[in-house]
Amino acid sequence: MGIINRFLLLLLSLTAAALALAVIGAAAGWLPETVWLEELRYALTRKETLAGAGIAFLISLKLLGQVFARSKEKATSKGEYVITSGPDGEVRVALDAIRNFVDRLAREVHGVYDVRVKVQAKNHKEGATLAVALALTAGRQADIPKLSAQLAQHIQQQLAQTMELPEVPVDIVVADIADRQPARKHRVV
Repeated sequence: MGIINRFLLLLLSLTAAALALAVIGAAAGWLPETVWLEELRYALTRKETLAGAGIAFLISLKLLGQVFARSKEKATSKGEYVITSGPDGEVRVALDAIRNFVDRLAREVHGVYDVRVKVQAKNHKEGATLAVALALTAGRQADIPKLSAQLAQHIQQQLAQTMELPEVPVDIVVADIADRQPARKHRVV
């Protein structure tokens, strides 16, 4: 549930609690009948009461819609991915480690000048799946369809061989075509 829905739920809950206390006080006799009836008659003649009730009704409808909304697939690019699981335990690999591995693999292919890698783990009812997306800068002399096919095959082959991850989808977007490799910024440590 998002922060806005939590805030709306807080407002609606506080209003319902105050209203419930007022009803309990009136029913128990703590509030004299003449006082609360007079206040109720006054409140029912005000336009602000109508506006408040309308807003409370709309908030209730929004939160009711959230109850019946289908949850979206949760995809994350942080955390770990379970490679194997058995009675002796699990083997997990950090998604950052997979991203760094795919980054190095992509840079090995001739014609790739620069690459940005995004690795996502998606949780399904059948289990988790892994997806790799590359945004690369290719050389001007590169044959883009052949380069992308070679790159996808190389990455899938290495992921299957190294981590036993079969058929990981690799989405490739050529973000730029350059004449030469971009200058590297030197990092001072």
